[in-house]
Amino acid sequence: MAPVPDWKAQPRRVLLVEDDEEDYLFTKDLFAELGASTHELFWVSDYRSAIDANQRNTYDVCLVDYRLGGAEDGIDLARELISDGHKMPVILLTGQNDREVDDKAARAGAADFLVKGEVSAATLERTIRYAIQSHAGLQALHDSYRTTVRALAAALELRDDQTGAHATRVTELALSLTEQVAPELANDPELEYGFLLHDIGKIGVPDGVVLKPGPLDQDELQQMRSHVTLGQQILSRIPYLSGLASEIVAAHHERWDGTGYPHGLRGDEIPLAARIFSVIDAFDAITNDRPYRRAQSIDRALDEISSGAGTQFDPAIAQAFLARIRGNRAAA
Repeated sequence: MAPVPDWKAQPRRVLLVEDDEEDYLFTKDLFAELGASTHELFWVSDYRSAIDANQRNTYDVCLVDYRLGGAEDGIDLARELISDGHKMPVILLTGQNDREVDDKAARAGAADFLVKGEVSAATLERTIRYAIQSHAGLQALHDSYRTTVRALAAALELRDDQTGAHATRVTELALSLTEQVAPELANDPELEYGFLLHDIGKIGVPDGVVLKPGPLDQDELQQMRSHVTLGQQILSRIPYLSGLASEIVAAHHERWDGTGYPHGLRGDEIPLAARIFSVIDAFDAITNDRPYRRAQSIDRALDEISSGAGTQFDPAIAQAFLARIRGNRAAA
């Protein structure tokens, strides 16, 4: 479990991302009131510098100007920093006319927001302290959840995959594709859990169906298809798996053209995370041994995904995946 920060130990390392020098100086003065022994301030003035600084160094918290660059790029930066391994909490700094930022901050995963010009040194210190302590506690909780979910996924996979690696493979690929095509989803821990547990409902399907080496008859096919509904029912009873994770489990066999199951959802009716995952799941199923057939080539898998774009798969997501894989292969 992550340790609770000791506020009498090393000074908290604070990264400030602020493009207005006057606002930087105001914030610097607030930290001066708190004293160098409690906080060490580092300043960058733009998006790229913030990303570079986060990659080169370790900080305890990041303060980000909401309207960095004159727009709302601070939200995008917060989202990217938070999705980068959840290294540190992010607090947004807003102007007096940005009261609506509360919901946007929460959706981006920011710990809190402060209004420039209205914050005192004491308020700043309390907000930072709470953000870091909450982040440590949440990180420990998420680590515990992740360990449990990964162990369960590996155990389930051993039933029809002797390496137990399918869930890990598809999760890593799906998380990477999500960061590319839907970064707004990437900082929700349920995303990873849903990918890992996508086939949890197969626990209620007989071995003779799951492991059958040949085609399934109609009754067996219905039993196999029931795994998505069973999986959703299982996850719906677990608070930290009942949202996005449950959506992925329930909808990852829906098809873009509406011919999938269990509900025949069409196009954007299918949850975005499930549309992402369906491409990855198909790619992995084609390129690895399954009970009913041997693994096929990557080229064959790419051809099948290309031909299924607009029918089985969301065409934009399919094309993004194809370009990513082909680009990686060309660069190798």
